[in-house]
Amino acid sequence: MILTYKDIDYEKIWQDSLKCRKGYAKERAFNDNVEREFWKGLSRIYDNQPTLYDYSKEVYNFVKSLIDTNKSLIEIGPGTGKFTIPLSEKCSYITAIDFSRHMLNVLMEKSKILGINNILPIEGKWEDVAINETDYILSVNSLYRIFDIKAALKKMNIVAKEKVIIVRTIQKPIFNNLYLKLGLEDKTCLDYIYLPNILHSLNICADIKYMNVQYEIEFNNRESIYYKIKEEIGYIPNENIIEDYINENFKRSNKKYIFLHKTKVEIIYWETTKN
Repeated sequence: MILTYKDIDYEKIWQDSLKCRKGYAKERAFNDNVEREFWKGLSRIYDNQPTLYDYSKEVYNFVKSLIDTNKSLIEIGPGTGKFTIPLSEKCSYITAIDFSRHMLNVLMEKSKILGINNILPIEGKWEDVAINETDYILSVNSLYRIFDIKAALKKMNIVAKEKVIIVRTIQKPIFNNLYLKLGLEDKTCLDYIYLPNILHSLNICADIKYMNVQYEIEFNNRESIYYKIKEEIGYIPNENIIEDYINENFKRSNKKYIFLHKTKVEIIYWETTKN
């Protein structure tokens, strides 16, 4: 018997990957209260660290180029507004839907300071909110805990009159290449593969663009590097290989260790259909 494309249930694979998470990551995926508390604690310091918008303006500029001027936009999971605020200059109106009230509060405080009055915050999950049609829908790294992903994507295709844009940073441990050298399993998150295939199952043939991104991560000393390794895989493996990796991949600056983390961003976008 030959396995065909239609025999593969990519939504089930997506759901199984959520179920396979462990510890705190699994709690965040399935417990709304845990997820709320996570973002509550992060909301006031979130803008202190660079995120995708900060270290890759190329990604933002490409997303911006996909949106026509004076159009309405729904952004799913805008957070503190890293994409939302600059896009408000181009869009006629933005509806910002976020699960975290605390992140939305920061977004609206920033908007008020900047005199921006075309952003409407809505607290809730994309899966649950009742929402009117809009011209565009944008999601930047915000679909990671949606269990019924097919229904969520279908809803996007229905609500957006013109285009849906999904941005997904390909997630992997900082030192994934080191772990591969050590013979450990590749920990790259594969949801970026599942999404286009789930869309295909909905008869949506989306365009896909990959962009390289990189950013520097600073460690105070060697001990903090080892701590991060133990945090990611649970133990300290072959120290000789680790030391070689540190010497080859870190640079020193002001007595600190600087690591250049490299990954890719996937941008999935399509013109919507109502068939």
